Amino acid sequence: MKKVLIWAVALLSAAACGGSGSVAGPVDLTPFQGQDGLYTFSVKGETFQLAAIPAGTFAMGETLDQGHYRTPAIHQVILDGYAIGTAEVTQALWKAVMGSNPSPKDVPAAPVSNVTYNDAQKFLAKLSKATGVPFRLPTEAEWENAARQREGMTGGAWEWCSDRWAEDLGNALTVNPQGPEEGEERALRGGSALEKNNKPITRKGMIPSVKAGDVGLRVAVSMDAPYDQTLYDVLAANKVPRERFKSTEVKPESFEVNGVKFEMLPVQGGTFTMGGRENKSGTVREDELPLHEVTLDNFKIGKTEVTQALWEAVMGEVPYGNQGANYPIGNVSWYDVQAFLRQLNALTGRKFRLPTEAEWEYAARGGQKSRGTEYAGSPSPQGVAQFGFEDMRTRPVARYSPNELGLYDMSGNAWEWVQDRPGPYNSTDQRDPTGPVESVLGDVRTMRGGSAATTADKCRVSNRNEFEASRFRTTIGFRLVL
Repeated sequence: MKKVLIWAVALLSAAACGGSGSVAGPVDLTPFQGQDGLYTFSVKGETFQLAAIPAGTFAMGETLDQGHYRTPAIHQVILDGYAIGTAEVTQALWKAVMGSNPSPKDVPAAPVSNVTYNDAQKFLAKLSKATGVPFRLPTEAEWENAARQREGMTGGAWEWCSDRWAEDLGNALTVNPQGPEEGEERALRGGSALEKNNKPITRKGMIPSVKAGDVGLRVAVSMDAPYDQTLYDVLAANKVPRERFKSTEVKPESFEVNGVKFEMLPVQGGTFTMGGRENKSGTVREDELPLHEVTLDNFKIGKTEVTQALWEAVMGEVPYGNQGANYPIGNVSWYDVQAFLRQLNALTGRKFRLPTEAEWEYAARGGQKSRGTEYAGSPSPQGVAQFGFEDMRTRPVARYSPNELGLYDMSGNAWEWVQDRPGPYNSTDQRDPTGPVESVLGDVRTMRGGSAATTADKCRVSNRNEFEASRFRTTIGFRLVL
């Protein structure tokens, strides 16, 4: 396992309180809201509208829906709520505010163009004075988030954003990002009518004093709608919401969501030795040591990995590359899983979550019923694990024998995300640990159990692996815990 590093790309200083940094302060737009929910403004008879984009989180960059399957450049973003123009600034609106039209051709309803970044700032200042509303350019993150939710934002004209240009946006979780502090160029988004295949992720940089016949802008406003602090707690601060079960309450539970059933099995808490032992294969990795005592409370865990059928029942659709209803869900990032959990909890009123790494290993070992085997329910992978398969594809859940607790596929089939960030073990006794408090570079998260695409030694119950939280593979899924 890679050495744990303190997160070099830190969250913005305003993250913990949901602030928006240097972006103009939040505004109450209620007086401008119409029955259609849009906010309407007028300057010298020229009207324009803004749509509200709620606070939340999204995966920014080359996600599956943007056509990237193998090595996507993605990072998770948390945003406060804001409002953004339903259309680009038109030539007519620009002329009403500035007195002239810089566009190569005079078409009042068309997007204004031939506008520098500096020109855009002058326009926004005058527009704000005329309306009493502090209009600004959207950040790149705000622009992309809106474009993923609203059709028609790509392909009209390139649109200035407030951020300085960065070729690489990194892979770290960020809160209300506003781009690098230094840099000569500013970011443009959306492409123009002169190009093909424009997407929400289409971007480039340009010198602020340069103008072009296909470059314009769209306006934005900060709203008084901060993101949910509990969202930050789970994604960034690694706080785990829990349901507490007395011994008499730790019983199997069955659930049904939109016609799809799944079962949670009881795990009686206790103390176990966590980490790798010498075994027949001699495979013990450095990150599995030292052995240490861990005490866990009672919990419940999914009988199988979350299936594609359950994912679709909760989320409405499955990502590209999944094979069938009873297969484990794949191509979901750690953050995608968090979105699934929020939706599942809203549907059920419960506190489903990912297991901690310690809970996962304890359950895989069989809890208080453990026979001390190297794999989940067996001294060898044969008969309990799908591994090393030639086509590297998962298979339907529960094809092999379960472990002592009745849990299937804890070894092999699909890697399983857990809550924790990776970190070195120590010999100190622990109770209900949740992994390192600090972030690691790029917000890496831990996976357990091996997969159909790995060798047998990766399927051992003590084996640990890690992956960037925003990334995905067809052979990475997860299991629920209460």
